[in-house]
Amino acid sequence: MGMTVVARELDSEQLASLLADPSIANDLILDEDEDEDEDEDGSDGWLDLDKAWHGVHFLLTGAAWGTDNPLGGAVLGGREVGEDDGYGPPRLLEPDLVREVAEALGVVTDAELRARFDPEEMQRLDIYPQIWEESDILDEYLLPNVQQLRAFYVRAAAHDAAVLIVVQ
Repeated sequence: MGMTVVARELDSEQLASLLADPSIANDLILDEDEDEDEDEDGSDGWLDLDKAWHGVHFLLTGAAWGTDNPLGGAVLGGREVGEDDGYGPPRLLEPDLVREVAEALGVVTDAELRARFDPEEMQRLDIYPQIWEESDILDEYLLPNVQQLRAFYVRAAAHDAAVLIVVQ
């Protein structure tokens, strides 16, 4: 088990429902009927970063928790909505912020991400799940998750969608 991050694209109707009743946030993210068709790569409006979420955030920001810029918002950004089911409440990025994140993800290069990869610093900062010294972890785990994150946000921005994120 452990902490994972999942995100869901919300269309305008779902966003309006969430804004009218924030208590439905966890229901939206955990909708089992839609979960059955979930693709990990975000091609159907869902994204599962598994346990890579914190390492991905570190690669994007160079920090453990900062969300001061659009890259920081990709995994840990947005405003809190709904109930806390254990690891904090879900977070909502409205369409304008989704576009900013997508744009920022579109310009950050793999070379920049590789330059930020520092297993010793990640261990020192207690970046979850503390597996960063394993061989090929960057190429086999982190960069593929960044690519899925990028594709997810580009798709959501193209649909003028909001994004709902939860750590579970």
